[in-house]
Amino acid sequence: MGILDDFTLYRQQDSKDCGPASLRMIAKYYGKNYTLQTLREYCFITREGVSMLGISDAAERIGFRTTALKISVEQLVEDVPLPCILHWNHNHFVVCYKIKKGRNGNSIFYIADPAYAVCRKYNGEDFKDFWVTSKKSSICCGTALVLEPRPDFYSIDDETEYTKKCRNLGYFFRYMIPYPLAELI
Repeated sequence: MGILDDFTLYRQQDSKDCGPASLRMIAKYYGKNYTLQTLREYCFITREGVSMLGISDAAERIGFRTTALKISVEQLVEDVPLPCILHWNHNHFVVCYKIKKGRNGNSIFYIADPAYAVCRKYNGEDFKDFWVTSKKSSICCGTALVLEPRPDFYSIDDETEYTKKCRNLGYFFRYMIPYPLAELI
């Protein structure tokens, strides 16, 4: 785990964990804590890995509203709320958590890569090399999963809240178990 620019980076545990690790980073960005194992289960990982649909279903389950889009780089820069998950290099998922304008006016893309738990900056051309999967009428397009918290997002318990509740019950039962039930009544 690493922290960069107030964005927490998590490393994937194996080659199929990039989707759940990306979702974990975004959940943490919004203040929720989930283990990678829980998100792996929610994403329905198979031997081939995870699909964008699986990531979307998991995100919906933990309180996000999701939209998968095939969009241009310009649309990503201007219209998409960040952070979002990008399908990267045809076989990987990463998080785009910031886009800035450089000195020359070109966009600089900040990508959190769960394969290495590092943040990398890409100029527009390098970014297109990794993200673009098709061209529509000479416009370069890639796939993004946009995640926005639903109104009930913060009322859904994450694993931190669940763990606290279990700990409190455990504390209670530790003191009650030594006493016979008849003595309690």
